[in-house]
Amino acid sequence: MTISPMPFSVYLISSVYEPSRKQHVEQLMHSFPGITQVEAIYPSRTRIPFFAQLKEQSKLRAGRSLRDGEIGLILTSRNIWRDILKKAKNDDEHFLILESDSKLIDVAMLKAHFSKVICDYDMFFWGAWFGHLRLLRSKRRQLQDKYFIGEPLRNAVACTYGYSINRKAASCLLKATNRIAYPVDEFKKYLKPGQLRWGAVVPELISVHDVPSTIQPNTDKMMEKIWIFVLDIRNYFLSLLN
Repeated sequence: MTISPMPFSVYLISSVYEPSRKQHVEQLMHSFPGITQVEAIYPSRTRIPFFAQLKEQSKLRAGRSLRDGEIGLILTSRNIWRDILKKAKNDDEHFLILESDSKLIDVAMLKAHFSKVICDYDMFFWGAWFGHLRLLRSKRRQLQDKYFIGEPLRNAVACTYGYSINRKAASCLLKATNRIAYPVDEFKKYLKPGQLRWGAVVPELISVHDVPSTIQPNTDKMMEKIWIFVLDIRNYFLSLLN
């Protein structure tokens, strides 16, 4: 059987130190032939120059020291963004970035609409904040059936398990994260409003598997759900006002 070439490039952040995610990684590799695997940087296993200084500087800039895993994800993401600058053929080409716990909700819809959706955006979220992302009402338009695309509410953008960027976005993100301060998915803190054209789809086409985080420590799940519920209600009304 001949496997059709992918119409867009895909990066997958994974690690040999994540055996529990092996099956998920294999599923993603099967869905995206030719996917580029990127080994995740684990500070506990990889020597990082000036690591202590990076943690201290993040505390001075953002009020708390970044966790080891958060710094590792920033450095891993920066490696991908640099590679995108080398490989991008033009300013419009988008590169999809996934993580080892990414879960494909509707891969057929993603592949069918990817190329035409990304034309209007520098950065597009195919999934974000565990499905709680909100689109601005004035920028919302139907994609197909139950799916809508448009500009997301900045407050509701988080997570890096399913986003795509072009060359301009890669360059901006590299410059913005040159001074590490916040977790990499705090895009609203690293980038100024209007600096990049943001887009998103709801409901999300890429989500996450229910597996333990390699970054966050164990948290009170009930309090986390309550907090997200409160923020979700706030963001719903904010999205209606824009």
